[in-house]
Order: sequence, then C-alpha cells, then structure tokens
Amino acid sequence: MTSMDARFGDATRTVPLPNPWNLPAYLAAVAAHRGRSIALHTAAKALVNEIGCGGGGLWVARKHDDLIIYDAEATDRNADHIILHEVGHMLLGHGTRESDRRAPVPPTLALMLPSVSPQSVEHVLGRSEFGVDREREAEVFADMTMVYATLPRRRNRSFRLFGRGQ
Repeated sequence: MTSMDARFGDATRTVPLPNPWNLPAYLAAVAAHRGRSIALHTAAKALVNEIGCGGGGLWVARKHDDLIIYDAEATDRNADHIILHEVGHMLLGHGTRESDRRAPVPPTLALMLPSVSPQSVEHVLGRSEFGVDREREAEVFADMTMVYATLPRRRNRSFRLFGRGQ
C-alpha cells in the first residue's frame, strides 16, 4: 500500500461516505469532524480565476468556519467535484503549514464575499498556494470520492487506488 493509498483510506475512515451518497450529509459529517461549519458560496468564474483558482474553486479557512467558493457556472456534477476537491484539501491536512497561513488575503476576496471580514480569514488557499503534489492529492480525492459515491451499496467503502498491489 502506498502512502497515498493510506492517506485516502484514513480520510474515508475518518469521515465515511454516506450511503446512499448525499453531498450535504457528507459536508455536515466533515464539518462535525473538523468542529467547524462549512458554507458553500458561488462566485463569477472570472473572479475565481483572478484569485488563482483555474480549477474553479478555493477554500477560505476562517477562525471558526470554512468557506468553499466555486464557479457559479459549474454544472451540478462539476460543482460537486470542485467542492470535493476542496474537502480533500481539508481532510488530507493541507493548509496546516505555516507558509500556507502567511499567504496574503487576495483583494478579489472582498468582491467575491463582501460580508467576509479580511481579519477573520486565517488563510485562502487556491491552486498556487497548495503546490502540485497537494493539488494532485486533492484532485484524486475528489475523483475517487465521486467514483465511490456512485458505486452500488456496499458495507465497507474505503479507498483503494486501482492497479496497486496489496
């Protein structure tokens, strides 16, 4: 088992996937696990891209809650994938480095969420702050979660990357 296999397995054991799949129920379980609410917000694609999130979403961690902002034009399935990508960052422990927390709050955030005080933001993490490896992990997390969410009902749903030995 690779370390990536183990990390995905840990994430799904920590916050099991609801069966049948239900994104709001899963987000509620992730929020309960993290001890902080998660709110979803949409924003114009141009604003999301301007902040450096070409993939269509970003995670804003505030002192007491998390915000996931995603492209308002994203289709249902694409929106779910973007949201799960950001959840992947949360569950895989991304954003815990001191360098992540020192990233400046982009001025565009005020346009996206005018009611959010910049002083309440601990970090805003988009593609440029996470780096290639963590982006790939979050992308695989979202892909695998969507695959497992659509599989027929099973008792034990844990991640196992395809094509890997035991």
